[in-house]
Amino acid sequence: MLVLDTHTMPAGDRAAAFQATVSGNCSSSLALFEDPGAIHARMTVSDFGPAKVFNIDASGTTLRRTPRIARSSDETSIVLALPMRTDNHMAWQREDRLFGPRDLILVDLSLPYVYGWKGTGASYALHVDVDHLGVPRDMIHAAARELRGSPLYELVRDHVARITAQAESLAASAAAPELGAASAELMRALVVSAAGDGARLRDAMHSSMQARVQAYVRNHLRDPDLTPARIAAANNISVRALYKLYEGLGESLEQSIIRQRLQGARTDLTAPRPRYTSIAAVARAWGFSNPSFFTAKFRAEFGLTPRQLVSVHAGGRTVRL
Repeated sequence: MLVLDTHTMPAGDRAAAFQATVSGNCSSSLALFEDPGAIHARMTVSDFGPAKVFNIDASGTTLRRTPRIARSSDETSIVLALPMRTDNHMAWQREDRLFGPRDLILVDLSLPYVYGWKGTGASYALHVDVDHLGVPRDMIHAAARELRGSPLYELVRDHVARITAQAESLAASAAAPELGAASAELMRALVVSAAGDGARLRDAMHSSMQARVQAYVRNHLRDPDLTPARIAAANNISVRALYKLYEGLGESLEQSIIRQRLQGARTDLTAPRPRYTSIAAVARAWGFSNPSFFTAKFRAEFGLTPRQLVSVHAGGRTVRL
């Protein structure tokens, strides 16, 4: 849901609107601007049940949560944030770091912090309530310093990148609460593994297995060699255990992969600015080497062929795709 777009308001109202929107939807803080006379920002909030996504695209900005603000508020969100396009500066608990685009940042919003970027940049963030996360704050703080040391870092980073970048469309789906629950499980496993808590690690890895496997599959849907053996090896389980996991989900691994690839192809086919020059190219991009197989599966899933979908979406206009 769009909660702020400064392009629709007078320049003199933008700073106050930015301040109110951030404090009302993310964390109470003071907003400072690189160029107060040329503020521009777009913010969205997307609900995923036990999680939410708060995205900011804006001109140079610094958000300062002072010790006084922290003491006077009851903030409960733990956040995995991703800088987008530019380097972002983060200072908290005697830590002072510069994070590049797509570097994952773990933040306890109850603490004082200084966070921001210069020039036109962005921060996309996944929020989970600390009580839902189920790990103590001191573990979260320890994990924040050692996040890259977790073997789950890249998997969780890629998952957060995907869910935040596509938040508005994903939140509109019936599966949004389940996706939020899976995201919280992944965050918990990342925290426990980064903090090096052996006593909790086994439980966290077990409880997050389904979420980790599904996230891995989602992140590699376009790979032509996405085989059961590769998926199992990447998640340190046997192929037999992998098949059993999907049996418990009520859908075979093959069916799940085909369904998700078809959904991805459908999104590409109906995009306002097509990335591909033909339907066959879209099919290949999503792992379908046989055009007839792709068309048959597409019609079974959506009730019409890819070409019919393109024609309907174009409103009867002649299309080149």
